[in-house]
Amino acid sequence: MVTVSQQAITYQLYEYLLIIKPADHAQKAIEAFKRYLVNSHRYHNAIVSKGHITLMRFLQYESYEQRIIQRLQQIADTIRPFDVELQGFGSFGHTLYIDVKSADPIRQLVAMQRQALRPLLNGSKALTPYFVTKPHVTIARKLTPPQNDAIWPIWKRTHYHDKFRAKNMILLRRMAGTLRYSTVKKFNFLGLPRFGTQGSLFA
Repeated sequence: MVTVSQQAITYQLYEYLLIIKPADHAQKAIEAFKRYLVNSHRYHNAIVSKGHITLMRFLQYESYEQRIIQRLQQIADTIRPFDVELQGFGSFGHTLYIDVKSADPIRQLVAMQRQALRPLLNGSKALTPYFVTKPHVTIARKLTPPQNDAIWPIWKRTHYHDKFRAKNMILLRRMAGTLRYSTVKKFNFLGLPRFGTQGSLFA
């Protein structure tokens, strides 16, 4: 017999976020860029979150979580760690970001996730998942047009280059409508043979 508390857990809706976290040396530079926007321009929307590369974001009920974790683990097991190269800045108008120059390995990884998770994420239009198409690291989001017009001429001329080794991806979640994420699981890239064949992706 299912109790009321068990029902509440089963039908709890979460917002999930799958990310690659930059290595410490890159993270320090990202945090410095965010602090500069806060201290010099008073753009507090630069400190909403730690720097990361979003792979996918989706809403789903907790009852699906273990199956999603299994699929992500299967993918991570076949991926070898790969280099991520950060170079220069870009703007979506409302978002200032660091560009990911070496985007192909990330796009391939996201394509695998889209294929493997589609049966678990298909639902109503309100629950449509987001898969990244242009990998980037957000510096500030929700910029107003005047804010963007003020800072973009400066940042588009600013030089920045760094590289780090992506060794894992991290699944986060938060209750829908809340602010703080918690870690669900870290998936290490192991580079194991895929489906019994030799080699793996991103050699």
